[in-house]
Amino acid sequence: MTDRLSGSAGRRKTPDGFRDECGVFAAVDPTGTRSDLSRLVYLGLFALQHRGQESAGIAVRQGPDLLCHKRTGLVVEAFDDHALRILQGSAAIGHVRYATSGGGGTVNAQPLLMKTLGGPMALAHNGNLVDAEVVREQLEAEGALFRTRVDSETLLYLIARRRILGDDLPGAIRDLMSRVHGAYSVVLLTPDAAAAFRDPLGIRPLCMGRLGDVILFASESCAIEACGGTFERDLLPGEIVVLDAQGLHADAARREPPLAAPAPGAAPAAAHEDRKGALCAFEFVYFARPDSTLDGAGVHASRYRAGARLAEEHPVAADVVIGAPDSGVTAGLGFADRAGLPVCAGLLKNRYVGRTFIQPTQTQRENSVNLKFSVLRRAVEGKRVVLVDDSIVRGTTMQRVIRKIRDAGATEVHLRIASPPVRHPCYYGIDTPDYDELLANHADLEGIRRTVGADTLGYLSQEGLADSTEGLATGLCTSCFDGSYPAGRIEPPSGRRAACCGALPG
Repeated sequence: MTDRLSGSAGRRKTPDGFRDECGVFAAVDPTGTRSDLSRLVYLGLFALQHRGQESAGIAVRQGPDLLCHKRTGLVVEAFDDHALRILQGSAAIGHVRYATSGGGGTVNAQPLLMKTLGGPMALAHNGNLVDAEVVREQLEAEGALFRTRVDSETLLYLIARRRILGDDLPGAIRDLMSRVHGAYSVVLLTPDAAAAFRDPLGIRPLCMGRLGDVILFASESCAIEACGGTFERDLLPGEIVVLDAQGLHADAARREPPLAAPAPGAAPAAAHEDRKGALCAFEFVYFARPDSTLDGAGVHASRYRAGARLAEEHPVAADVVIGAPDSGVTAGLGFADRAGLPVCAGLLKNRYVGRTFIQPTQTQRENSVNLKFSVLRRAVEGKRVVLVDDSIVRGTTMQRVIRKIRDAGATEVHLRIASPPVRHPCYYGIDTPDYDELLANHADLEGIRRTVGADTLGYLSQEGLADSTEGLATGLCTSCFDGSYPAGRIEPPSGRRAACCGALPG
């Protein structure tokens, strides 16, 4: 679907694991000389494909108009050369999405475009607001008409309202930050300006770089480098960067967010006392590409250190170490090096089965494991195997993988997890199961071990995970481990999942 704005503008069953919801990218030429920035955004989105495979979209500035093209599917499916030739402009923003509650389809795909009295606006958002439904109802009572079920549209309305009342763009964004709670890394485009901003806790990542005169913004540094740019820095939690006719303006003042009280019985937030913000810990555990740097910490190095620390905390007598592809591979290397054990690629992953593989029936779920993973018999036969993975969510996939390793001839399978037990859902832009579906929420360590069928089981401690993110300039959000929820939480009606990916419960 292609939309031009100069004046006009399901629920899904998730697989056994966490799914990140989206990635954003922007390219802006302050000189106005380049008109091919949609191609840079295309490359950036391609590098962020791991963050969402449901839909992809790009919006560009064309004089006083904004033009947007978005489709369901992968980036290579959503765009062809013809579409990129049409999307000419000196500023562009893009988005990849994985949809959950609120539904998929093009209508909820991003960037979102809106007609306002001040002109059109386009927005791409990574994260989730915990109070979006309340704010939405307030706006609807004041006359707002919403076209989608994604809470990203709430952000657009809040900014548009303040612009109508006379605020400049930074002022409108600051007002937004004072009204909403949750996670949001956003890139925004208007006919005369572009902006990038991050929530006061910096829960979701956002960074900037350059390619000549072009300013780039991305969810991960790997996307900036993929299009030939140079990574410069991460946006600070609560920072607003605006590019307009006067140049680049960065509001680097850190706003202290009103921290929400922990849920009853939950541990306090685990962010380091000398660090501001709470970057999602699962970016390091699972989501981010290993060649990315997030808030000063390298993802690959963090995963390696987590594996090494895991070997110290849970040593075991074994013959070989296998890192579960993909995000367990690096932790497996760290474990093997610290334990003095050989490492092998004994578990192979089918690259054509993506992260969003849907398994609606029991038979299909069982077949999916056979399609997704295969075991090298010669690597494990007659050996005591240490299997290192990033996390356990429901445990059903892990159970079948361990069974496949045993069927291939392994005499023992010792499971080591490079993160703490996942006991709580996420409300900040990650698709997670309900409490009753999280294995670690209703089973102790021995119960989890029996369920997955491992000989022994060891989890990385929360302290070990924090220490592995060496160089990190912010704190960590560890809500899925300890239920701290520093930006608050959604209280969905009984039987309803929390909304994710900027999607309201529906």
